[in-house]
Amino acid sequence: MDESQIQEQRRVRLADAVDRLCGGNVAAFGRLLGYRSGAFVRQMLLGNRAVSDKTVRHIESLRGMHAWFSQPPAQQGVREAVAEMDFGAGPDVYELYPVELRLRSGIAGYVLWPDETDEDAPIAFHKHWLARRGYVPGKLLAVRAKGQGMEPSIHPGDVVVIDTADTTLRDGQVFAINYYGELLLRRVQRDGGWWLAPDHPDAVRFPRKACAGPDCIPVGRLIFKQSESI
Repeated sequence: MDESQIQEQRRVRLADAVDRLCGGNVAAFGRLLGYRSGAFVRQMLLGNRAVSDKTVRHIESLRGMHAWFSQPPAQQGVREAVAEMDFGAGPDVYELYPVELRLRSGIAGYVLWPDETDEDAPIAFHKHWLARRGYVPGKLLAVRAKGQGMEPSIHPGDVVVIDTADTTLRDGQVFAINYYGELLLRRVQRDGGWWLAPDHPDAVRFPRKACAGPDCIPVGRLIFKQSESI
């Protein structure tokens, strides 16, 4: 059995453990393991974080969980619902939880890290809505906006959804950019070259920046925002 098969079996047993000990409440299970929330557990369930030997030993040390990962899993249907990210939302709903992106200057890739500030409030999309627009769920990321540069369009704390499959800059569109290792949300402008323009009217505090070379890498286009600012 290779590592991917081992991880798949562990994710299945982890999902069963969440159901057994916490009635499917991922946040409560995370706290049971000593985390501040369920963000790390959710990353394990989604396959974005390995179910480590240490996690296995920790779960099996809980009361009534001895040799849990050596036992047969629950029925297949229950496992698939969790692995598919539905978490009880229904088979036609895709739930997207905010993450943080760890970036490096000049490097196109990134590392995903759980955003624990509001981990019990996912953005939910109907899968038909995504399909009609050509969005691939696995290519979408939700991040929390920081800074005031995009006000009044995007406020600090708003959650925006990025389509990482769409990295071709287009004039007037808002993109997430790896700018010298910082995640920057900016409207791109074509003016002899590409520029990153803030929506904030104060051009002194928030000047536009040239986007050229290996230190300005598009992460994806913004396709949706969740905001409490009206």
